[in-house]
Amino acid sequence: MKRRLSADEIKSVELDILFEFDRICTEHGLTYLLAYGTCLGAIRHNGFIPWDDDIDVCMPRDDYEKLYALFERGIETPYKLVSHRDGSSIYQFLKLVDPATESYETFTGKAHPIGLWVDIFPLERVDPSSEQFGRLMKKHERIGLKRSFAVADSSVASTPAIKAVKKIVCPIARALFDVADLNRKLEENALAVTRETGVDTSAPIEQGWVCDVIGGTRAIDASLLFPPRKASFEGRELPVPKKAEAYLEAMYGDWRALPPEDQRHLHFPEAYAIEKE
Repeated sequence: MKRRLSADEIKSVELDILFEFDRICTEHGLTYLLAYGTCLGAIRHNGFIPWDDDIDVCMPRDDYEKLYALFERGIETPYKLVSHRDGSSIYQFLKLVDPATESYETFTGKAHPIGLWVDIFPLERVDPSSEQFGRLMKKHERIGLKRSFAVADSSVASTPAIKAVKKIVCPIARALFDVADLNRKLEENALAVTRETGVDTSAPIEQGWVCDVIGGTRAIDASLLFPPRKASFEGRELPVPKKAEAYLEAMYGDWRALPPEDQRHLHFPEAYAIEKE
């Protein structure tokens, strides 16, 4: 039996997942930080951006792999870590999900239900001045584009023209490409960036550059991120980039200015609580 969740209920579930994630990381000495719109929400709103529900966190690759290993060995928590590695997810990055819920992302539609989640992105140590960095980022974009068309819901688009293109391209992409194989290639390419750009991984992470290859291809001065500081997020002190304001400016420009009301697009998935009969 399923019950449709309201926007406030969705936020409450996701907040519980985030707080449990923070508990696990704190208990096991894992470094993470609130990222993207979640960081923006923490610094500008002390919590969620009012018209958004996304929760994104980033972790250095080493801590990301330690988190995965913890769940592989078994850890006491009501939540599940899903991954393309074991076929439990269609995504190329980790998600911590609530198995007592079911939701549908607008982008992928109802073909791929998933519990409400927190997105977890690995940060790779990179040398953005290396020729290999540019080559690997272009390769990543090519693979990522194939994957996007292969998983996209062709009935959803921002304009009629894009919808028409998706109606043609998405079925072809699904026939030609294996999403699991594309996810594997994306992760392999992300892992190759540190190795092939010749980064000295013995140096402190804050002395170099990092890149969330999975979520984008922008290299970030790691001294903006590490060591993290704390900021308030919905009543809890959670880690954010050390120089969060500079990080947000690099990501969004004038992040302090609120967008016009007609651009505050609601971003809530269709979600349900799975209730026992």
